[in-house]
Amino acid sequence: NIKAKGSSQDKVTSRKNIILIVALALILILAIIYALIANYYTSHFYNNTIINSIDASNKTVEDVQNEINNQLRDYELTIEGRADITDTITGYNIEIRAVFDDSLDRLLEEQKGYDWPKYLFNTRDIEIETMIDFDEELFELNFNNLLIFKEDLVTPPANAYLDEFDGTSYKIVPEVYGNKVKEDIVKEAVLDAIYVLKPSLDLEEIDSYEKPTIFEDDPDLVELATNLNKPVSAKITYEFGDDIEVVDGDMISEWLIVDENNQVSIDNEGVKEFVDYIGRTYNTFGKTRKLKTSYGPTIEVKGGDYGWWLNRGKEVEELTELIKAGAKLTKEPAYLQKAAHYGDDDVGDTYVEVNITAQHLFFYKDGELVLESDFVSGNLSKGYVNPTGTFPVQYKERNAILRGEDYASPVDFWMPFYRDIGFHDASWRNTFGGKIYKTNGSRGCINLPRESAKTMYEHIERGVAVFVYELPGTENY
Repeated sequence: NIKAKGSSQDKVTSRKNIILIVALALILILAIIYALIANYYTSHFYNNTIINSIDASNKTVEDVQNEINNQLRDYELTIEGRADITDTITGYNIEIRAVFDDSLDRLLEEQKGYDWPKYLFNTRDIEIETMIDFDEELFELNFNNLLIFKEDLVTPPANAYLDEFDGTSYKIVPEVYGNKVKEDIVKEAVLDAIYVLKPSLDLEEIDSYEKPTIFEDDPDLVELATNLNKPVSAKITYEFGDDIEVVDGDMISEWLIVDENNQVSIDNEGVKEFVDYIGRTYNTFGKTRKLKTSYGPTIEVKGGDYGWWLNRGKEVEELTELIKAGAKLTKEPAYLQKAAHYGDDDVGDTYVEVNITAQHLFFYKDGELVLESDFVSGNLSKGYVNPTGTFPVQYKERNAILRGEDYASPVDFWMPFYRDIGFHDASWRNTFGGKIYKTNGSRGCINLPRESAKTMYEHIERGVAVFVYELPGTENY
């Protein structure tokens, strides 16, 4: 019995020893595992460690550095510009990379002071400062090739300006902002963005565009437009019978002069040229005219000073002032002398026909003969030859005294038509016509019987044409 009992105790002891050995073995194994894991984490980051948004769990410093650089290569900076021009610079193209100090090594060293098992389930989220570097030559290449620098896509800024006269007015063309950038400003902003890994850059926000310097509301430009538009708004119409001449903005715009102070003036030579043109075109002063004589033949009457005669100097002044005022009207030119009508026949059907050869005249008014009379003209024997041509009646006067160096002759009716030559009564004569003028003529005036002079005076007006001519074969003696 004693032997059996001992045998049972030995079994119990043996089991205990086995359990102890197993426990010790397990402890040893766990210690070894712990030691192995602890040693592992001397070169690896604990589980659930996040560095700069990168999962660094169970990774070495080199692994984390590679992860950060891989992430940088995916970096992309979007550059947003005007005119829908958008471009990018990528980390890959400029070989972007991080410049590491000992931050990661220090992090790894620091974690040794922590109990690693608790980081199996707890997260460490760490941010470290990382310096950015890249290949400068590749950056320059990529930067210079951005679309914002392509000539065919770039519109330089342009100042507001006054456009050419468009037939109506001068209009201000607004400024153009364009999309040309200041390269130095853009380059600095792009570099700053890359260094902080900024995802986008708005060129408008960094005030990087070149700007115009003159805008459409510029006071000087607005004033110049106003000063130019007033004269070109003028419209002066001249009516020469059926012919019309118009001075309007198209013509006036050619006469405007703008000085260095933006003051507007009118070119006097331009206005004068136009006035000279209407003078050359419509003046009839002294022209040769055709006359169907009361004797039948149609003759040409040359010379004389009848006709339209433009006062060019005065017309230049008047037209210039009207243009400055922006006037719109129909204007009669300033004349030194007028004729009865415009056109080829500027005399019309009211005129006096003086035939020196016949010493006889006819006075037609509105086509009706109101006077036919003999007269006595200049004394040929003394050289008082009457000038031929077409002349206007200058005025008429009652009870005038005709004076010369050696005479003073009172007359009842005086109607001069060329210098001191005119129609008047001659109470000192009893007979008229024939060949009296050859030896006993006047000093050049047309001497009429009193009744004839009276009739002429009552019907004639200033400006009526007087045809003085010679017509061989109509002698009346």
